[in-house]
Amino acid sequence: MKTTEIVLKTIGIIKSPYKTISDAPRQGRLVQTIGTIEIFPEFNEGLKDIEKRSHVILIYWLHQANRNTLVTPTPDSNIPMGVFSIRSPSRPNPLGICTTELIERKGNMLIVKGIDAIDGTPLVDIKPYIPKLDEVSCVDRKE
Repeated sequence: MKTTEIVLKTIGIIKSPYKTISDAPRQGRLVQTIGTIEIFPEFNEGLKDIEKRSHVILIYWLHQANRNTLVTPTPDSNIPMGVFSIRSPSRPNPLGICTTELIERKGNMLIVKGIDAIDGTPLVDIKPYIPKLDEVSCVDRKE
């Protein structure tokens, strides 16, 4: 099977108090940590009207993750699971997502609450959190 090369542009950098993978929480929604998102100058225009949003979804590259992992235990269980069924940072394409509260915009800087990325993580994209599109009520299926 032929693979397609994908080229991503880093649009900014995430600044957080977490210096290593082990410092970071499992999920940003579980903490109230404040972080700063620095958007590179050539992408500043894309921030127009972002302050009208209460929350944003950050998509970032987990640059220190293991890209060779397909099965791993979870923090809640020692039973290994496939990485596509869990939120492990270790995976073939280590994209991270985090819904954060947008506290403030200061020029090209966004102050957010509920961050889980380590300091220096490359930011790939920002999406607005829109409840009527993003909020779902679901339960995990049991075997």
